[in-house]
Amino acid sequence: MVVASALVTFFALVAVLTPTPVDARVVAARTLEAAKGSPTTGAIADDVAPRLPEGARAVVVKPGGTGERAGTGEVAVLVGDVDRSAASLLLSGGVVATQQSDDGWWVAVSVPDPRSPPLGAVLALLTGAVVLGAAATELHRPKRRDDLLVRGLANLLPDLPAHAAWRARGLLIAGGVRPVHPDEHRHVVGTVPTDDEALVGTVARTVRPGYADGDRVLVRPAVFVYVKTDDQGCPLRHTFPAQGRVLRRGNGPSGPS
Repeated sequence: MVVASALVTFFALVAVLTPTPVDARVVAARTLEAAKGSPTTGAIADDVAPRLPEGARAVVVKPGGTGERAGTGEVAVLVGDVDRSAASLLLSGGVVATQQSDDGWWVAVSVPDPRSPPLGAVLALLTGAVVLGAAATELHRPKRRDDLLVRGLANLLPDLPAHAAWRARGLLIAGGVRPVHPDEHRHVVGTVPTDDEALVGTVARTVRPGYADGDRVLVRPAVFVYVKTDDQGCPLRHTFPAQGRVLRRGNGPSGPS
């Protein structure tokens, strides 16, 4: 039961990492509708804010000649003949969309990129998954599902922001697994050319860290290794790919990957 809960938490993490995208054009249309429905310039920001998704920002240009400025940290309101390109500079990051009406109203919105997951939710789910995985081990449950959980979390590490990945690695270690040195049990996924004989066959960089439970390797480190630039007939050619190419899954040595 505990292992099943851990797996549910893991798949919830995947769902957070791939959030439902928000159509910025729809947000812009709703923003324009809300702005035009406001009774006064000062009320526009308060009326528009509830229509914006979390983290979004908006610029509203209202026709008129007063040059009035209003708004909040999320919604800027400009009145008069405004350079729309300059007004767009008030927005930064995310997906930008604009809408305008025939009577001179114009809005621009910036919606957070859906590929950037909310860090707090990611770390919370990572913590829950690792703690549940550790509890499952203490109850001597079958290891196969525990291994799946650890491998899944390890595969997510390269896609997380650096500070989140650092926290996740600490949580994995706290869950009872240990890092595997890149030179041990490595899974070669690519090569880096070199003229230095001393570097040939050594690790150039680690793409994915490896983890083990005691002496049992759960996830092998995925690495790039150095190869000679003119070494076409050496015995390593069946293990390493051609220079500069990346191995497809399953082309490396056998074992966990």
